[in-house]
Amino acid sequence: MKIPFFVQEFTEEMEEAAIHALRNESFVGGESVSKFEEEFARYTGTKYAVSVNSGNSALQLSLMALDIGNKSKVITPTNSFIASANCIRMTNAEPILTDIDMKDGGIDLANNNDVVNAIIPVHIYGNPCNFDSVKLFSEEQNIPIIEDACQAHGAEYRGKKVGSLGDVGCFSFYPTKNMTVGGDGGMTTTDNEEIALKIKSIRDNGRKTKNEFDKLGFTMRLNTVNAAIGRVQLRHLDEKTARRREIATIYRKNLAHDCILPENKDGKSVYHQIVIKHEKRDDIRKELTDNEIGSAIYYETPIHKQPIYEEFGYRLPNSERFSKEIMSLPSYPQLTDEQALEICECVNRVIG
Repeated sequence: MKIPFFVQEFTEEMEEAAIHALRNESFVGGESVSKFEEEFARYTGTKYAVSVNSGNSALQLSLMALDIGNKSKVITPTNSFIASANCIRMTNAEPILTDIDMKDGGIDLANNNDVVNAIIPVHIYGNPCNFDSVKLFSEEQNIPIIEDACQAHGAEYRGKKVGSLGDVGCFSFYPTKNMTVGGDGGMTTTDNEEIALKIKSIRDNGRKTKNEFDKLGFTMRLNTVNAAIGRVQLRHLDEKTARRREIATIYRKNLAHDCILPENKDGKSVYHQIVIKHEKRDDIRKELTDNEIGSAIYYETPIHKQPIYEEFGYRLPNSERFSKEIMSLPSYPQLTDEQALEICECVNRVIG
């Protein structure tokens, strides 16, 4: 592929951090883990951060720490990775899937009348959702907010980092995300000490003290080497975000039509995905492929249309139409200006 859709990053600094951790720290529960948590909490502007082994685990353990379980109902949008809904079912709660805003793919609560016990808004593609509407919905029903910020490390809404807006924030460090830990990994953020302590216990089999366990739990810890790599990635996150925003600007200036999803007017996107929406989506992808340029679709099948959710019988027309018109262009920081312009030329041959 001449211009790949994604380039996995592994730097000398990451390698040195990993080797140092392997040689000098415990493989599990080493010093790098607590330091990473402290640094991530400081970065997001929260009091506490608790690391886990994936973004999925972050979501699930957050629900459990908030006592969301049997007979609970949790609302979340259908335009997201399936973990946003699966985490609800893993706690024996019922997912209430809702439609999206056609402009940006974010959660739309305008016509929703469901009574629920919690809400999981998604900062999809690194773009903050309309959090004012989420907050209003939460206050009207007196329910907690679990932010799915798995794609939005460093994104902001009204000057505050995502992950600090709700009761709990959840992040993923999967290799394709804006920052990684060299494998699977996740983080929860909160200002509530009780929630942080519960997540810390549940991720370690429900441990209360060394030999005492007072709740059901899992082995969902983040390994020391992963944390060491995450600390390196966090140090460079803002500069990488700045580059992603530069790439988005190049696309916006040079594409024949303004087909990139809009940035939240009250927020700052980190452009985890640079998504275009066009009725000629499939023709655009073919043109790119013919020119050895990678692309992807996030998400080609909405959650409610996945086999394990079809039994719920949802009909969500916005999401269904949206998924047929969207695609993602390369957006990684290593992409050059020249490559971005070449991509624009290919797209413009179809839509120009």
